This record gives sequence, structure tokens and C-alpha cells, in this order.
Amino acid sequence: MPDHPGVPEGLCAYAQPTHADGTFDHDRAGRPKVGRVHLRAHPPTAPQRPDGLVNDADWNWATTAPRRWNTITTKLGDRADDVALALARAGCVGLEHDYRSGTICHPPRGWAPHPDLHAAWQEQNSKRAARRAAQDDEASRLAAELTHYPAAEPLVAILRAHRGGPYRDHVIETARAFLADDTMTDTGRAAPWAAVRWLKRGTKSDYDRDQEPLAQGGQGAVYSGMHKRTRIPIALKQLRYGDEDALHRMRREISIGHLYGGHPNVMPVLDSDPDGRWFVMPLANGSAASHAERLQRETGGLRDLVTAVCKGLRRPHTDDRIHRDIKPANVLLLNDEWVVADWGLGRQPRGETSIPRRTRTGTGFGSEGFAAPELSSGNPHNVTAAADIYSIGRLIAAILTRERPEQNLPLLPASGPWVAVVAEATHHSPSDRPQDVDEFLRLLKDIP
Repeated sequence: MPDHPGVPEGLCAYAQPTHADGTFDHDRAGRPKVGRVHLRAHPPTAPQRPDGLVNDADWNWATTAPRRWNTITTKLGDRADDVALALARAGCVGLEHDYRSGTICHPPRGWAPHPDLHAAWQEQNSKRAARRAAQDDEASRLAAELTHYPAAEPLVAILRAHRGGPYRDHVIETARAFLADDTMTDTGRAAPWAAVRWLKRGTKSDYDRDQEPLAQGGQGAVYSGMHKRTRIPIALKQLRYGDEDALHRMRREISIGHLYGGHPNVMPVLDSDPDGRWFVMPLANGSAASHAERLQRETGGLRDLVTAVCKGLRRPHTDDRIHRDIKPANVLLLNDEWVVADWGLGRQPRGETSIPRRTRTGTGFGSEGFAAPELSSGNPHNVTAAADIYSIGRLIAAILTRERPEQNLPLLPASGPWVAVVAEATHHSPSDRPQDVDEFLRLLKDIP
């Protein structure tokens, strides 16, 4: 039916036979009866997706099955006419119209995808089903092998869940890496959060987090949350401001958390944003500040905390990294171990340091009252481990006196064996203090 007045430009109307064998009923004059017509691209063209008008979701929906017009308008709304014509002109669908009294009736009854597209969709479905079956087999095999390792229980649970898709592929790759790595299979009863680290992929949507933060600092806010797939509790820290200095400090914190997080007294980083705007760590059970009353009361509690902080600092100090912000809020209780956290103001090894102002807070470096005097005078990038030892002394004094130290003013416990320890650690001159954590720990020999 060429050049029919009701056919839009770029399309041609084809009469639809009455019977499945391609024949028509005829009227008394012997003319074929036409009740419906199909509008298709003219000249005929291989189907190709039209540019701009159809997004991925609409394209997949339009080309996978025939659609009725009321379904099309529900899906596309005011765009239905434009999208239908664009798809028809691009050879992707044929529009089905009623034909009465020599007139093509509008709107169409619906559309049917080009046979080539429908065949391609069916082939894609077959390949997807084959991939899903292969994935199921591999997941079952890996789950059976992982049952011998208690630490891998979260991986087993995900593998056995009847869910296909990219995330399950990610878990399969994680399981393969676990089984191939002797250091992972020898972990025995690994830390409760180990599976979060194994499954890391730098995707924030892998985590739920609370609306209100647990804590807020100068550069970031910390939220409690959960890893969605394993239901393991986590803490998520993200930048409050997007300036370059804050971003640099968080990247430093992420780097050190990855580097030393295997030590039981350093807060590990489990997952992080590739750009360094957020990271995930285990959810701690409070800080030295929130446990101060218990630390005062329990014999040996404060000694255990100070010993743990020194152990957490030993390797970074050996590598010429200085924390520069030791204070009660940055020492956290994690799995019954005290860990050093929040390395954002840390000093990198000499030769790797960056723009000095990036780790400055307010008028100096570190936190007022806990920062060593040399951090606010001279060159704070030349400080030594003695700066962190000063801060440990101030931390001890703050816990025992329940007072916040004032910058450069002495603060000592009222009495007891800790007085001499704090006095030695907080000399004004760095050279008068213990020069490393092992020398400082020797001062604790008489502490109960």
C-alpha cells in the first residue's frame, strides 16, 4: 500500500493477511479484505537503535516482546508517539494499525519488534541462562570447598543464595582468591569484619549507614552502618567538605589504614572510595574518652591501653611516620583491643611529605592541649616520635584527671605511679622525653 495518505514519512503500509498462510478473505467484488496494516521502515533497513530518543531501559523493553498501545503509553507517557515513530523508521519495530473504510486508524494497536531483534534477544536469553547455570555450578563447588574454613562463612552464605548477576560473580572471584591464598586460608577464626575486606570493591552502595553521625571532626563524619550482603556492622567515614586539603588528609588516612591495618593495634581500612572521599572500617565499641571512667577504676586498664597505643605506633615510627594527633577520641576499642585510629594529620616519611598546610588544624598541628609544643613552632614536619610520646602523656593525664589539657600548660595526675610517667613524657623539649615507644614503655615497669 505505497503512498497511502495515512502513512507517516519514512514508513510504508503493508496489509496483514487474514489467514496464517498469508491469504486474504475477499469481498463480493473479489477484492482482498484488509482489516489491519503494518507500518514499517521504507525503504527497508536493518534495525538500528535511533540516536538520542531511546535510553537503555526503553530500548531493552521495546525490543524484547510485542507491546500493546495502552502498555506503551503507560510506560512512555507523552513520548509514546515520538518513540514509536523513531523505532519504526529505524527498522526496529513494525506498528500495527486497524484499517477501516480505506483509512489507517490511529493510534496504532501496538508494535512488534523486528524478527532479527527478537531472535537476538532470545539468543541473549539463552546465553544468560547458560551463564547462570555455569555460575550456579561454580558457586556450589566453591561453597562446598569453603565450608572447611570458618572465616569464610559469610562467603558461603552469599554463594548459596539463589541470586545471579555481577555481584555473585564478584563473590566467586573473591572465593577463588581466598582458596588460592595460603595467608587467607590459614586465618582460622579471622576477625569478624574480615569478609568485608575480602569483598571490597570501592562501591558505596554496598553499605547501609545511619542518618545521624556517631562523631564529627574537622574534615569528616563517622556513621555506623552495615555491609549489605554479609550484615557485618561497619563504620563509614566520609568527607564533610570537598576541599583539596581535606581530601588529601583522608587519602592519607586510607593509605596508612591499608598499610598498617593488619596490626592488632591499628584501625584497619576495609574498603574505600577510589577518589578517597569515604572509607569503611570496623565498628568500634567506643573510644578511650568514652571508657575513661572504667580506665580509671580498673587495675591495669590504663596500662593496657597505653601499651597497645605504643605497639600500634612502633612500626609506623620505624618507618618515619608520626601520627601527630594522639588523643582519647582517636584511640578506639575494637574487638577487645585498643587501636590507634585517625591518621589524617600524620606526617609521612621525610621526602614523601606534602604541602605542610594540608595537615594544619587551626593555628597549629594536631589537637590543642594534646599536641607537642614543637608542632606549633619551628618546622612541624621535622618532628620525631617524641611528639607522639608527648601526646600519650597528655592522654594519660586527661583520663586520670578528667580534665582537658591546655596547650603548653602542665597537667599531671594528683598522685600515684603515673605522675612520673606523665612528667617524663611531657617535657617541653623533645630531647628530654623518651625517644621511642620502647624507651617509653620501660617507664611503665612500676605501673600496676
